[in-house]
Amino acid sequence: MSDDIVLRDVRVTADEHGNICLNDLWELAGAPGTRRPTDWHRSKRAVALEAALNERMVENLHHSGKNNPKPTFYVVGRGRASRSYAHPVLALDYSEYLDPALGVEVREIFLRYRANDISLANDILDRVAEQVEEDERRVHIRGEITNRNRELATEGKKAGCKGWHYAELHNAGYRGLYNGLDQDGIHLLKKLTKNQKILDHMSAAEGAANLFRVTQAKVAMQARRPKTPQETFDIAHEAGVETRRAMARIGGVMPEEMPPADSIKNAKRRLKANKSLLGRE
Repeated sequence: MSDDIVLRDVRVTADEHGNICLNDLWELAGAPGTRRPTDWHRSKRAVALEAALNERMVENLHHSGKNNPKPTFYVVGRGRASRSYAHPVLALDYSEYLDPALGVEVREIFLRYRANDISLANDILDRVAEQVEEDERRVHIRGEITNRNRELATEGKKAGCKGWHYAELHNAGYRGLYNGLDQDGIHLLKKLTKNQKILDHMSAAEGAANLFRVTQAKVAMQARRPKTPQETFDIAHEAGVETRRAMARIGGVMPEEMPPADSIKNAKRRLKANKSLLGRE
């Protein structure tokens, strides 16, 4: 059975894997000179969508035990005679890029004859939206922790902290929250490399716990006005312990048990690309 589709009484061809010929869609839209398949394929949205699709395809192959992923976009021929073929998910996006009305027609055809392709497209966008939410929280929390740590150091300075005291101030908080583990211990437990920073590899949940810990330590110091570095260490440790106890009471996962996330730099890059994909630039 052919995977070709018919739109506006014109046949849009597909290859043996069901990839759609984008040039047929382009011609159907009136062949706009600035919206050729290659123009679309270079756009931020297309790049992000293709990356998300490829990731999902690899995941599906892994679960099925297969290891031969099919190309989701390729070009046959050269110059004006070239023909671009793309996975239906990408073809749907290209049709919407060409003309919203054409996009609606393609979606209706896919819903009627290729419902699995629409389901995959919707699933990919749902996953991307979830990833955007996680990355947004991570990036925001990471920035807030930097600010709160700076404020905590200022409070420590008022109590006489200097030199190595600042490292101990932070470690005291870590030991309270991570059941005795200091920065080096957490780094080892999470199996991070030498140049990877703990805070840069925290999930939003782990980062939120640390943000609460640091914030409460700062607030407590402002209220108690410690007079010595040791008193600041004690307050920071207490804030960590109390944060851990709160997590235990509500049945949460302890921070040392949370797997490390990828780099915050990757999260920022991914966030930029995925926002483009979701039209949130």
